Amino acid sequence: MKRPGMYQQHEESLREFVEKFNGVKDGLPLVMQIYHTENFRDDGIIVDTRSGNRIVFDWEIRDKYFQSGQFRFPEVGQFERKLKKGEIGLSLQCDCDRTSVLAAWHEDWLREKPKKVALKTDYPQAEQAQVRYTPHFKIYPYSDLKALRAMLYKALRTGTFNHEVF
Repeated sequence: MKRPGMYQQHEESLREFVEKFNGVKDGLPLVMQIYHTENFRDDGIIVDTRSGNRIVFDWEIRDKYFQSGQFRFPEVGQFERKLKKGEIGLSLQCDCDRTSVLAAWHEDWLREKPKKVALKTDYPQAEQAQVRYTPHFKIYPYSDLKALRAMLYKALRTGTFNHEVF
């Protein structure tokens, strides 16, 4: 983990989100499950309990640039090292005050060319990493998780795992 100082917030925010997601009463057969053993690959799955189809997701809490549902940039980045993990299809990133979640599909990032950038970590030196950026993301407030769930159900039903389901 490149930012071990964020680990506790990561885990707490993920558990909180899963509880909210699974508590939505919309009639959709969706369940979000998280891994209780750290695998350093992905954070969990979203399952259509009728078909068994699933989406593997990566979770992140942003401590900067995303607050109260407002993301500061027109594009969102993702590390190449995460995109190489082919099992992950979706990135979910919550804002620092845990009021909204940004959803972006790995398929959309993979259409872009990687760029080498210097990124902040919990260590004195910046990390030199390959990052891809995409303008294709959508922000869902926690107060309207029905919209996120409807989008995910559409993705699972149609097999469309990119911005076209937004």
